[in-house]
Amino acid sequence: MRTLLENPLVLLVLACEIGFWVVLAAGLIARYLLHRRRLSTILLVSVPLIDLVLVSVSIASVAGGSPPEAVHGLAAVYLGFTVAFGHSIVRWADAHAAHRFGGGPKPVKPPKDGLAGLLHETKELGRAVVAAVIALGVIATLSTVAGTGLVAPAQWPGDPLWGWALRVAIVLGAWVVFGPVWVLLGFGGGSRETQGARHGRDDRMVPMEPGAPG
Repeated sequence: MRTLLENPLVLLVLACEIGFWVVLAAGLIARYLLHRRRLSTILLVSVPLIDLVLVSVSIASVAGGSPPEAVHGLAAVYLGFTVAFGHSIVRWADAHAAHRFGGGPKPVKPPKDGLAGLLHETKELGRAVVAAVIALGVIATLSTVAGTGLVAPAQWPGDPLWGWALRVAIVLGAWVVFGPVWVLLGFGGGSRETQGARHGRDDRMVPMEPGAPG
């Protein structure tokens, strides 16, 4: 672990992750505590620039003669995740900050079952697919720049860079099973609000016995 943390690219990945949350928090503070909406918008819009720095440094590292390593794959996966899910994370944080500090409505929890739950999980799976495509694209770019070229899937387990492609494929497969398929099989389970609404409807629909009070 100590050797891994001595790698400048690993430190950059950590710095980008910290920077993502710092810039996000700064944007929300500027919007809801300082009431500087223009500054807040600039900060929140600039969040993806952190990812551009990371991928640029990764490509420059490989182009400079460094062999593709696992840390380059980690950077690619991190880039894919933040590009695909960054906007939804910002929107989620903004909704909670608006409720806590701006008098906004309480954020609604995503549905867990039924058609609404299936649509939600399918949408999240779509984001995961986008993240995977971006990660694989960056990995392929790094491999091409390094001169090693594309690697067959059968060789992914033994390759430090393409091993991340294998991990991404496994995670994506698990996402399909425990996402849309899980809801289709009825294992999603409803939220407390949904269950409460169902119980309320059930109570109203139960016919009263003759002579029972109205």
